[in-house]
Amino acid sequence: MSALKVLKALVELQKIDAEILKMEKGRQHIPARLKEIDDTLDGMRRSLQQELEQLDEAEMARRMAESDLRAEKEQIKKWEARLNEVHNNRDYQALSREIESARKANLALEDEILRKMQEIEELKVSTDKKKAQLEETEKKLLAEKSELEKELARIDAEISQQRQVRQQAAERVEKRYLQQYQLISSRRDGIAVVPVLDEHCLGCHMGIPPQLYNLVLRGDEVRTCPHCMRIIYYEAALKDLNLD
Repeated sequence: MSALKVLKALVELQKIDAEILKMEKGRQHIPARLKEIDDTLDGMRRSLQQELEQLDEAEMARRMAESDLRAEKEQIKKWEARLNEVHNNRDYQALSREIESARKANLALEDEILRKMQEIEELKVSTDKKKAQLEETEKKLLAEKSELEKELARIDAEISQQRQVRQQAAERVEKRYLQQYQLISSRRDGIAVVPVLDEHCLGCHMGIPPQLYNLVLRGDEVRTCPHCMRIIYYEAALKDLNLD
């Protein structure tokens, strides 16, 4: 294969690789955004769930306090009924103290019930607000997620197709030049083949020696830029060249 045909094959391979690289860069933000969406929704759901659990605990604590209060009131009634039956002053005073102590304890229970009722009311307001926020955010972010997943699938399908085309293009390049191309590509951000113009490499934009430039114009050899080491070619020399 002539040097010009090698260069033509390499240029075509480079175009395909550049397109694949462009698509891969275009999809890079999608997985990160999908994760961000999932993390946002998971965080909102966890926060809501935590408050719902707090609400359940507060309601349970209120019910227990109310049950204790009812039990204490029943006990006080029994003690009050016994007062009429007690004839010993010492026993009477002891029972009276028990009743007074129980009444004070009941006041504390009533305060606790009021605090829990206030806490429950605040939690209900907060959870209702978070439910509404979650519903609104889910609607918005899940719609975005669906579109992103479609876009990701489309790009991946195109990349897969281009890789098949690339395989065919790579098979048209002689092994030694393909290895050289791949080595340069790995060191130069995927750009291994670039044109020259006005004695300058358009890869690094550095000037190249006139003798080398003339060789590239003729296309007699596969040469590289002395500065960036990319394979260089003259575009006009390949314009009408057919690889078949």
